[in-house]
Amino acid sequence: MAEDILLYWGSGSPPCWRVMIALEEKNLHGYKSKLLSFDKKEHKGPEVLALNPRGQLPTLKHGDIVVNESIAACMYLEVSETTPN
Repeated sequence: MAEDILLYWGSGSPPCWRVMIALEEKNLHGYKSKLLSFDKKEHKGPEVLALNPRGQLPTLKHGDIVVNESIAACMYLEVSETTPN
């Protein structure tokens, strides 16, 4: 389950940390993450823009589902069936 999750995040971003904390609190260890550089504008690259046209982080991808915005991502993790029993 967690291995199907990919989090695009940027260092120094409290919204990104919020989602990372939620993933850990839900015991979703083993998720994939991709650290992007704000200084190099990697969050505005084609890979992120294909998922999030605003080019903002965090972006959470779970299978075919893409959730942007940290609060929405945390809510998705709360109500989805991603949490191990």
